Amino acid sequence: MPDLIIKQPEHEPFVHRIDRLKTTIGRSSRNDICINDPFASRLHAEIRSEGNSYYIADLGSVNGTFRNSLRVVGRAPLFLGDRIRIGETEILFVADASALAQSNIFYSDSVSTIAPEATITPTPEGRGTSGILAVIESARTSSAPLPTPVSAPAQAAEAKLAPAITEGRDLLAIISKVGVTLLSDTSLDEIFKQIMDLVFDTIPADRGYLLLAQGPDREMICKVARTRTGPIDPTDQRVQISRSITEKVLSEGASVLTSDAIHDPRFQNSKSIVLRQIRSVMAVPLALGEEIYGMIYLDNPYDTRRFTENDLHVLTIMASVATIKIANARLMEERLKRKRIEEEMAVASEIQLRLQPVAPPSIDGWEITGISFPSREVGGDYYDYIERHNGRIVLTLGDVSGKGVGAALLMASVHAAVRAQSQTRLSVGEIVSEVNKYLYKNSPDNKYVTLFYGELDPASGVITYSNAGHNPPLLVRAGATGPTDITRLDVGGLPVGILPDTVYHEGTEKFEPGDILLIYSDGITESINDREEEFGEHRLIEIIKRYKTTSVIELRDRIEEAISRFAGKAAPVDDMTLVAVKRSKG
Repeated sequence: MPDLIIKQPEHEPFVHRIDRLKTTIGRSSRNDICINDPFASRLHAEIRSEGNSYYIADLGSVNGTFRNSLRVVGRAPLFLGDRIRIGETEILFVADASALAQSNIFYSDSVSTIAPEATITPTPEGRGTSGILAVIESARTSSAPLPTPVSAPAQAAEAKLAPAITEGRDLLAIISKVGVTLLSDTSLDEIFKQIMDLVFDTIPADRGYLLLAQGPDREMICKVARTRTGPIDPTDQRVQISRSITEKVLSEGASVLTSDAIHDPRFQNSKSIVLRQIRSVMAVPLALGEEIYGMIYLDNPYDTRRFTENDLHVLTIMASVATIKIANARLMEERLKRKRIEEEMAVASEIQLRLQPVAPPSIDGWEITGISFPSREVGGDYYDYIERHNGRIVLTLGDVSGKGVGAALLMASVHAAVRAQSQTRLSVGEIVSEVNKYLYKNSPDNKYVTLFYGELDPASGVITYSNAGHNPPLLVRAGATGPTDITRLDVGGLPVGILPDTVYHEGTEKFEPGDILLIYSDGITESINDREEEFGEHRLIEIIKRYKTTSVIELRDRIEEAISRFAGKAAPVDDMTLVAVKRSKG
């Protein structure tokens, strides 16, 4: 899916992923993308996806929408790299914003063994909360000796983290300032910006980056870039850093200082330093315990002031304290995201339950029941009973391809379409055909629905049906003893939503007293146990035969019991839905 990078004056750029058919843009908070731009209309423009193509349309705005400096009239196609302008807001249409950010990180030297002027390499325990608190306590009690490391050689370097006074700067005051500034409840992007503001308030650097390591390959992504004069947009320039220094920081969790790097023989082969005339470099990890989130990278490209070892101590402690906030903010964001998803899923599950019939119709001489068990919070199975104008009872059951929320949304569309068409005077085959056209036009290309649609005439006992690719319902005769006493209702056509002009044929069968019809989804017969065996149609038929003289409610319960016993502790692989119909008397 493509991304939009939105840039507004006096605001940090942000990314919006296009993950829906329509994305609206404007000043109103009801838009998918709300921009605080005085020259934008409340409902300014929209981007639509059609297959693999994307289009932008102006929604009658006052000041217009521009694509690559040309005003959009009606709608215009969007191509990767296009620039959209709405008022003072610039929007870049890209394939993947994260990949774009990664490409801005430029390594121009190879990984080599380096011996920096100074390094600080705490143990994972020292990078933990307790180790950081020990450093803070040492700074607080400046006259007291540093705490004794737990293991001398392994943690000796940790004692270097806490000189009480460094070049006139009160370390405790610096730590307190970092802590107080980061107390506010704000987004991660804002936290990153605050961290770099604090760094530049404390360290005499001319240029700096906050970089995060993301993905399995630990690719560096620049989240904040700034100079002594203020922040700069990291997407507007290539961020050139030393690979050798980066490797040492990320692989060892070490804080690195190299002074006068351009003349340092250890870095003579590092082209990034030579080309940019960098005289001094510091890089410290954003680390907590075993996890290294990224790093802060500072340099002085001019002959102004070399970084000192004291600078490295201060920056290391600042980064350590800031990392606690980053870790907590990430945990909070993940927790809130999970909570929001759980709440949304609970609402979706409730809505789906409300779409299921409350109770079967009560018809003299007939027994009808149905039930559905989703394999997740929401499912893609659907069943319904509907009374038609001609006195017939619609019995329908569908199974949407896929699972989860997407399948549940399509199931809701099927429910609405079948309900609407069943109130017309169309025949059974024509109704299924109309549902097919509706789904073909309004569902994704890779989605379809297997659907059984039948109309039962209670007076005559005749059911007229059309089976759209669904596993055939089983009509088991009252005196069934062999395979010939079982009829599979398989007349119909393709699943709905695949081809727009599919013809759906009709079939008819007549119930005799004691006959049972079982309509079911494939989650019933494809239930598996711990040995990867399927429940199968043959087991289902045996249960129907064994309990055919009982009520349909008893039969339903025995089927559920048999599947549960068969599956044991194996998790369900699909939604399970069934509708049972029995003619109890003629």
